[in-house]
Amino acid sequence: MYTLVVRPGCHLCEQAEQSMTELEAELGIVWCSQDIDSDPRYSTYSDDLPVLLREGRPIARLTSSKSALARALKPPLWHRLRNSLHVN
Repeated sequence: MYTLVVRPGCHLCEQAEQSMTELEAELGIVWCSQDIDSDPRYSTYSDDLPVLLREGRPIARLTSSKSALARALKPPLWHRLRNSLHVN
């Protein structure tokens, strides 16, 4: 599950939400947007919006680019290597 931390009225945040909507349709990802002002847990990201989180950890900051967000959605390198080696 991915969370996109945003602020209403933020132009970059709106673009990032559009990019995530397109990636959802293309890749079948599950994500939601979270208004930073509605939950104090996200206040630490105030200067970095939008922020994309994977399982609560930031994987992309300050970007609305569809290509940058798509790169961030890829599994971590160690996970890709493990899968390519067929190690269980």
